[in-house]
Amino acid sequence: MFDNDEQYSLIVQGGGQKGAFAAGVLDSFIEQQFDPFSLYIGTSAGALNVSSYVTKQHGLGLDFILNYTTRDRFFDFNKFLAKKQPMDLDWAFDLVNQGEFPLDFERGKRHLGENRVALACITDVEELKDYYYPIFADNWFDVLKATCAIPMLYYNDIEFDGKKWVDGGVSATIPVEESYRRDIKNMVVVSTIPASEKNQFHTSAMQSIEKWKKELELGLDSHLSHLRLSGTKEKLSEFQKQFTEKLQTIRNEYWKMDFTSKIKMTDKAKLTRWLHDKEKFARLLDIQNKAIPFQFGGTRHLEMLVAHYMNHAQAEQFISSPPEDVNLWHVQPEHELASKGLMSAKEQILSDYQHGLSVGRAFIKQHHGIDTA
Repeated sequence: MFDNDEQYSLIVQGGGQKGAFAAGVLDSFIEQQFDPFSLYIGTSAGALNVSSYVTKQHGLGLDFILNYTTRDRFFDFNKFLAKKQPMDLDWAFDLVNQGEFPLDFERGKRHLGENRVALACITDVEELKDYYYPIFADNWFDVLKATCAIPMLYYNDIEFDGKKWVDGGVSATIPVEESYRRDIKNMVVVSTIPASEKNQFHTSAMQSIEKWKKELELGLDSHLSHLRLSGTKEKLSEFQKQFTEKLQTIRNEYWKMDFTSKIKMTDKAKLTRWLHDKEKFARLLDIQNKAIPFQFGGTRHLEMLVAHYMNHAQAEQFISSPPEDVNLWHVQPEHELASKGLMSAKEQILSDYQHGLSVGRAFIKQHHGIDTA
């Protein structure tokens, strides 16, 4: 049961079209008027799902994923392979504001009032460090665009407050640490990690890289039959090779943490040291970039991908072995999701949404004493 005298945070992972699962979970929360939270944090698609949850617009998160992210205007695979701008975030977020089902910003602000905060995680391009900006503020367009700006898919610079920003998933795929920093230790985490992987988290970044490579190869193979672009597969294979080699170099020279053992943090001091190590790691990436330059689309995509997988491994460690003073409820799929990050069929997206509804209703029934049948 949730105690009205306690503070709770809602933390939502991104994942592109996999976000349909979280959309279902949060819509089930809306159905049951379940909202004990004072802090909401989302990364990428997770920030969009947080937005529609705060405004209590049932179905909005699904509508955006199902009806906008599946259009060629949002992501054009042919342009991606031709190294042209493949993702049109400006068009997408114009629809968030003025489309058939717009986000009700004024309602969101009223719901938050003075005692609640909704944040989107974004990444500083130079530091490769996570920052957190209010979603329902005057610069909402830039903030939401930044949290979704996948470096290899969106080439335009997003600049404000004297910095350049990209996808929050580069630095914090599941931003549990920010809740801890803000001293809110009761966390409901909505992720795309299947329950079948419980106690089998990807504790090695290299294992995550191998999984990514296989997914990329499968996605590429499914499109090459009708794409006749000379050398495309070879270029991506070379990118994979350099990516893996660079990660191994960094691990050998610096990253000594044993990812095969669980991190068990018992106090703030240990977490602070852990976070400090992440900052040193980000600086090392910058040094490595100068020593081993790699350009892909004119940005530091290689370093960002390495940071993404390292940070995701650490987030999984936090979830599997949280500090002793943390109460963490992990709301996750019961099995592998049908959707991919992009280029999913609408049937797959709808399936994951229904799965999220089911899991969310079961969570409320179990932990809040509400029968959702």
